[in-house]
Amino acid sequence: MKASWCTLCLTIVAATFTYGQQPCSLPAYNQFDFWVGEWEVYHPQADTLVGRNTITRTMNGCVVEEHWLGQGGFEGKSFNTYDPRTETWNQVWVDQGGATYHFTGKYADNVMRLEGKTIGQQGQEVWFVMSYTYDASAGTVRQWWQASRDDGATWNTVFDGIYRKKKP
Repeated sequence: MKASWCTLCLTIVAATFTYGQQPCSLPAYNQFDFWVGEWEVYHPQADTLVGRNTITRTMNGCVVEEHWLGQGGFEGKSFNTYDPRTETWNQVWVDQGGATYHFTGKYADNVMRLEGKTIGQQGQEVWFVMSYTYDASAGTVRQWWQASRDDGATWNTVFDGIYRKKKP
């Protein structure tokens, strides 16, 4: 019985892709396209290179995938997806130190704003706010990641970087 049920499920999924609308084709799936590309990332005040980031659209355009490589060798990845049911973007960040962070948010006025929570090393709740601000005239993206350990009363910068397209 399980085999026939799985066959039916696969048939329905295949038919949806073949005969229905292409997955991830709503305009909202393109909201994060400004971040797609090969980037060099700079400290915003010192104008020094802090890392490189490759952002691609994968899985039939349904996922915006990030591969970060910091100047000191620190690596991380994020997987970003749009959920049409909630009209939100969702990001899962993972890194070589074993950290995993979950963010959710929306795009408005050239800014992708994502928020999340985690439990800190001392067991306290840590809130995160991350924004990606696109400056079309300069061709740059500013990523600003902040954290609060006191329920949002004060915020500290975790990361602040200016993305510039990598020169060929």
